[in-house]
Amino acid sequence: PATSAMSRALGTRLPVAQGPMTRVSDRAAFAAAVADDGALPFLALALADGTRTREMLTEAKTALDGRPWGVGVLGFAPEELRNAQLEAVRELRPSHAIVAGGRPAQAEALERAGISTFLHVPSPGLLRQFLDAGARKFVFEGSECGGHVGPRASFPLWEAQLAVLEDFPDAANVEVFFAGGIHDERSAAMVATLAAPLTARGAAVGLLMGTAYLFTEEAVDRGAIQPLFQRQVMAAASTALLETAPGHATRCVPSPFTFNYREREAELRDSGVPDRRVWEELERLNVGRLRIASKGVDRSTDGELTTVDEQRQFSDGMFMAGEVAVLRSATTTVAALHHAVTDGAADFLAQRTATARPAQPPVPAPLDIAIVGMACMFPQAPDLAAFWANVVAGHDAVTEVPAERWDPAVHHADGSTTSKWGGFLPPIPFDPLGYGIPPASLGHIEPVQLLALEAARRALDNAGYGERGRKFDRSRTSVVFGAEAGSDLSNAATLRAVLPSYYGKVPDGLEDQLPRLTEDSFPGMLANVISGRIANRLDLGGANYTVDAACASSLAAVDVACKELTAGTSDVVLCGGADLHNGINDYVLFSSVHALSPTGRSRAFDGSADGIALGEGVACVVLKRLADAERDGDRIYGVIKGLGSSSDGRSLGLTAPRPEGQRA
Repeated sequence: PATSAMSRALGTRLPVAQGPMTRVSDRAAFAAAVADDGALPFLALALADGTRTREMLTEAKTALDGRPWGVGVLGFAPEELRNAQLEAVRELRPSHAIVAGGRPAQAEALERAGISTFLHVPSPGLLRQFLDAGARKFVFEGSECGGHVGPRASFPLWEAQLAVLEDFPDAANVEVFFAGGIHDERSAAMVATLAAPLTARGAAVGLLMGTAYLFTEEAVDRGAIQPLFQRQVMAAASTALLETAPGHATRCVPSPFTFNYREREAELRDSGVPDRRVWEELERLNVGRLRIASKGVDRSTDGELTTVDEQRQFSDGMFMAGEVAVLRSATTTVAALHHAVTDGAADFLAQRTATARPAQPPVPAPLDIAIVGMACMFPQAPDLAAFWANVVAGHDAVTEVPAERWDPAVHHADGSTTSKWGGFLPPIPFDPLGYGIPPASLGHIEPVQLLALEAARRALDNAGYGERGRKFDRSRTSVVFGAEAGSDLSNAATLRAVLPSYYGKVPDGLEDQLPRLTEDSFPGMLANVISGRIANRLDLGGANYTVDAACASSLAAVDVACKELTAGTSDVVLCGGADLHNGINDYVLFSSVHALSPTGRSRAFDGSADGIALGEGVACVVLKRLADAERDGDRIYGVIKGLGSSSDGRSLGLTAPRPEGQRA
């Protein structure tokens, strides 16, 4: 194709014409009009037999007089018919060909005959296969096109295909036509922008248009379509998809035929006709309908073409057109259309570039959240001072599982878990009466709730706001903890509840080992009660809730706490994280996804990394706005200036794709 200002500016080519032309003389006449203005016209061979194909190509070759032109071939057409078409194509040598529903071997055969051949590729998986097979010329056609369409809309398809080509090392030898909804300056500019990284690597990119040509004066003047067809597409407010079989749909503008089509389909299905027969019947309904609509002719019983009037065109014709029909309502010329999608698109981009401002997100103001109190309980560190001493000394607190937790001889030896290592909390003193909790209730409350309560109380003491410390507004003090649901206690309670479904009762040997339900059990096992129990026992009247973001739960809690303070809805926030998930169930689950390190050591960013190690811990910090902390004379351990959180999105993780945890 001839180059243009858009080619020089954006690395794209002039458009390709592909329209519903059926008569030999009309095809050649309109193809010549398209070629006169520098574009590359294509003639769709559809199901023409060998004789008709040879006649069409002979006349087109004469009319185009040495200029580039192409043919469209159905790769899935009956073999005998397709072979006859391809024989004529190789004999008359158009410069280009497009194979729809074809294979790289078919394109390669035409390439050997000196015909530059493009393959329709409707999915990224198929594109990878075609690239591996040596194909380098493609058409990416979105479902906005008219006629037979695939399932993917243009932009999702284009982006998926470009993502494949982004990783393809031989991109400089790739040639691509984009199709689907292209018809003006904006749509062509969008393609050029989207494909810019590909063209920067040396690939050739072009535009394939069909429906847009239905609006040209030449399409009617040269007899490619009848005036009624053009009036129908100009008046279209919507398009219809006529599905003959799953994955086989034809886009056209609504007409009496489309309404009757739906009714006929409903009749067939209501009559209990098998799906395959329904599909065949619907396919037969479509045969010849485009010719009636576009040419005003029908094939009689003796095989002759006869003229029909506009009333018959309207009632029986199928006005095949893409979504562009909804976007345009006036005629244009071939020259004006070509200018719009080439020089016009280049000017459009230049203008938008000149007036656009760089997309720079505003820099957020510092959070300035002060940490004024801390407390923690970690493996081999029952309190804050011991933990800091371990940090300073570089002490490794990961050990083999203690015998009182679970027995490695049972669970590790049989392969249930790949690891027998972890970080385990030492015994932590807890005075239930000091919190108004009856000792008899302790066996029905998750230890994580009790330790979180103890850590929160210690953090307040550390900040100077404990029972004997300074006064503060408890009504505006909130509690936010990061935690996950479930533990050994809740697992045991669940086991007691479900065993009767399998055995009719709880087996005698387990009756005394499993916890019995009391009024303390339900709140004692709810993760959200972690924050609620702290607020209740420490008399804090602000918001209280527990957040779960998997491994990022603690930092998600910090995120929420900072928002509470910056929004002014709280003046003090007790923010913490609590996790005692080191039971055998957790080891088995993590082993099932190959996440645990057999050596029991996490080695982040290390080539020898072989998994993670599970650990327990409870920690709490007291947060205030920095200005308030300075005003109140608080001891400030540090200041949170900012934080960010993100989702895994569709990246590969525990699920494929993984919608699971956040990263904060």
